[in-house]
Amino acid sequence: MRAVIQTLGPYGWRKLTPEMVSRRALAAVDGHVATGTVPVTRHDERIDVLLEFLGCCSWRTLTVDALSRRLVTALDTWRTESQWLDIELRWVLDADD
Repeated sequence: MRAVIQTLGPYGWRKLTPEMVSRRALAAVDGHVATGTVPVTRHDERIDVLLEFLGCCSWRTLTVDALSRRLVTALDTWRTESQWLDIELRWVLDADD
């Protein structure tokens, strides 16, 4: 979360588009903060996860700390749900054998 705060904090992040906020947050999560670039492609499925979150709240009214915490939580929740879906799919496929 600290990396996301450090990545968004120096910018006028409230003026960024939701996509750029998402891409910068993902770059921080992926460890690309020091490079100053945003190497997350538009086709990264995690962008849609964060865009959905940003579309459901008044994120520009939050502090950078609160926004960063919520972005990381949204990613963690998505990752956990995806892992469970994979496990359940394997159970179904194993049951068919």
